[in-house]
Amino acid sequence: MRRFLRLLVVAAIVTIAPYAQATTTKPVSKQEVIAPVAQWKPRPPATPAANDELEGILKQAREQADAKNYAAALSLYQRAAGLDGKNARIFSAIGFLQSAQGNFQAALGSYQQAIDLSPKEADFHYGLGFNYIRLGQTSAALGAYRNAILHNPRHTNAQLGLAILLSQQQQFDAALQTYQQVLRSDPKNTAAREGIGFILLEQNKPDDAINVLKRAIGIDSRSARANLGLGLAYLTKGDPNTALQHLNQAAQIDARNPSIQVQLGKVYESLGERDRALSSYQRAIALNGQFVEAHRAIADFYYTQSDYGNAVRAYREVTRLEPDNGDGFYWLGKSYQSQNQKGEAEQALQQAKRQYEAQNRADGVQKVIGTLEQLK
Repeated sequence: MRRFLRLLVVAAIVTIAPYAQATTTKPVSKQEVIAPVAQWKPRPPATPAANDELEGILKQAREQADAKNYAAALSLYQRAAGLDGKNARIFSAIGFLQSAQGNFQAALGSYQQAIDLSPKEADFHYGLGFNYIRLGQTSAALGAYRNAILHNPRHTNAQLGLAILLSQQQQFDAALQTYQQVLRSDPKNTAAREGIGFILLEQNKPDDAINVLKRAIGIDSRSARANLGLGLAYLTKGDPNTALQHLNQAAQIDARNPSIQVQLGKVYESLGERDRALSSYQRAIALNGQFVEAHRAIADFYYTQSDYGNAVRAYREVTRLEPDNGDGFYWLGKSYQSQNQKGEAEQALQQAKRQYEAQNRADGVQKVIGTLEQLK
């Protein structure tokens, strides 16, 4: 049970984190950093009064951006860049709009142009870091966030982004220090308190986590993440009824968050409430059919219920979404094995073995070898 709870906490740290720069259509993956803080937006470019044409274009661009007509705004800002190639904030705005449309690679180039023109502007480094995250380049994102903080030690969003990435990498002491820096300048920052609460849970300090998370809810009673953390904390303490109250509250506040539904399903499953667990997993998939954690959770559920046909279908979806996931192929092979489909089982297990070898996971390789022996 304790290992199960730790997996829930780790999953929450990885899949629920602070803030999106802008709305995009790209599905959220476990490598991305997203969650509930105020959206960051670049300051508008300065307009030289003498250049009436440029001023008019920038005015139209800002109006289109405010109306979320991002494609039109982007075209206008690109015209503006042709008239004033030395205005760093124009390139920053271009990067923001490219990111808003899911074109993260192009956004990196635009933010780098802005940095080349104005290297000490913290917002540009922050924008660069955000797009590195969206591309799964964690090390580069860490460097960009640190540069943002170097140029503006009170850049709250960069501090939060840095703390979340450090938590993902299980550098909890460094993450705690960063969250505490946020609270020194902004004592009412709920995202920082939530982050600290989840780290305390990871360190098996549920009472301390409850104190911190309750203070977060005292500041923002509509915090889904704080309620999620309280649910996990009370579950750790052996109080499932209070845990479910907070988890259901989290689901009501953020009804379209598939990650919360997955956590809720796992708690129901641990309490033996299988129908509710299955409903939660299905709801998570309905909210985001590309959310691999939901498919993995429902696949594991079917497997433990000996429903191997549905487990095969669910694990195949896991491997489609994460083709480099050795565990997905391993459990797909086990599901085939349980249905006495030896050929399909061997094919999936061999693929799992290749992925484990590529990731230098000796334990996984040995696990596959043992299972392949059983097929003979």
